Amino acid sequence: MIEFLSDSNWLSPQIDFLVYLQNIRLSHSDIFNKFFLSVTVFGEVWLPSLICAIVYWCFSTRNGMYLFSVYGTNVILAQLFKLIACVYRPWVLDSKVKPIESALNFAKSYSFPSGHSGTASSVLGGVAFILSRYKILVCLLVLLTFTVGFSRMWLGVHTPQDVIVGLTLGFILVFVFNPVINWAEKNKNNYLYLLGGIDIFAILSLIYVYFFNYYPTDYVDGKILVDFYHAIHTATIFYGYVLGLINGAFICRKFFPFEASEGSIKTRVIRGFLGVAILLFLLKLPVQIVLDGSYSNKISFISVFIFGFIITAVYPLIFTRVENLFKTSK
Repeated sequence: MIEFLSDSNWLSPQIDFLVYLQNIRLSHSDIFNKFFLSVTVFGEVWLPSLICAIVYWCFSTRNGMYLFSVYGTNVILAQLFKLIACVYRPWVLDSKVKPIESALNFAKSYSFPSGHSGTASSVLGGVAFILSRYKILVCLLVLLTFTVGFSRMWLGVHTPQDVIVGLTLGFILVFVFNPVINWAEKNKNNYLYLLGGIDIFAILSLIYVYFFNYYPTDYVDGKILVDFYHAIHTATIFYGYVLGLINGAFICRKFFPFEASEGSIKTRVIRGFLGVAILLFLLKLPVQIVLDGSYSNKISFISVFIFGFIITAVYPLIFTRVENLFKTSK
């Protein structure tokens, strides 16, 4: 564990802030809790995936590639940092913090950094970057991003340090990947070099967290505070899913490229609706795998990799072929 992140002098004012928010939460109606629970979904798996996919399928293939790259790399780094730092959740660090029960399903791993905050800043921040000339939309997207970060503290599942680092990580990747994707677009072979770099880094990260990292084994009443096997299992699933997305998108861009902007508005709307139905169906399975935890790491990784690959490679290949058939028949 990185000790300074849990140092009492550093942590005490953060806990005090969470308790302050908690007192406000308890003294008001449930309407604020419902609001922040609805906002926090912008940092979960299905909605950010949906945003990236709709851009990729229906608006701009290049911008979709950019969003998937930012989103996927953020997930890889956030999960790696969680398993390196091994910082406990706020209610473990101090019993005064009482999180909202319904927010705990995806808060069973380590705390630092906030994955929801990083996902929101990478995807919503990426969309804001793409739409930079529309100042009002940019302001709304940035406001929504910070609201997602604040929601993690309001719900009692993250400290300010978790949220700040999560947001910062996502925003950094937003700016880093724009020139990287521009470079890859100049020569489609560059996508394979970029893909190789991401895949190697992800594999080395998994090797490290599986075999070379050391996890705290603190117990209370005979129960371990954080089941690091479950934390590794969760990270494995996230890695498999985003690697499936990135590998599918990059391979598709290199070997059977399509342009999302091609086709009539009606065609792109149909493409989007069918894709959303497929994505939501597929994502039910990896979420259940995370919550269940009974499948082996290998099976889980392969399964969610396939789901991600279908979203970014198989589905575009299918709708491109079908749309070409309709064009030919006409």
